[in-house]
Amino acid sequence: MSKRSYANDRYRKGTEHGTTRKSAAKAKPVRSRGTVATPVKAKPKSGPMKDWAGLPTSPEIKKWRRIWWVLLLGSVALILAGWFIEQMQAYQSTIAVIALVASVIALGIELLVIRRLRNVLLASVRTKKGGSEKGTNKGGTDADAAKKGRS
Repeated sequence: MSKRSYANDRYRKGTEHGTTRKSAAKAKPVRSRGTVATPVKAKPKSGPMKDWAGLPTSPEIKKWRRIWWVLLLGSVALILAGWFIEQMQAYQSTIAVIALVASVIALGIELLVIRRLRNVLLASVRTKKGGSEKGTNKGGTDADAAKKGRS
């Protein structure tokens, strides 16, 4: 621990208080007594809905996501049923194949359907925010824009 220096005004007895800041709390603005902060009302969002990950979503994406969940949870339920129910153990290979097919279909829905719909929705949100992207040249030279136009 360091020693307190007499040269520092903070530790002198005869100094005027408030000349040095002892902590960040002292630097906060002081409001006068009796004032009440008015609550700020949040504006309702007019843009697209967002899912738990913060990505935009639509009713069609939600429909496909429900199908995706049913397929995945159904495949897990089939595997658990085949594992724990003794009468179904004779059909375990069939259950495993059905669960695998359901999982592959769910993966295909995620990669092909949901991502395509989300990319279309993201593109529409971007064009609403910033206008058309074709005519803009962001941070590049005219030669770069001409190269992009040719290829």
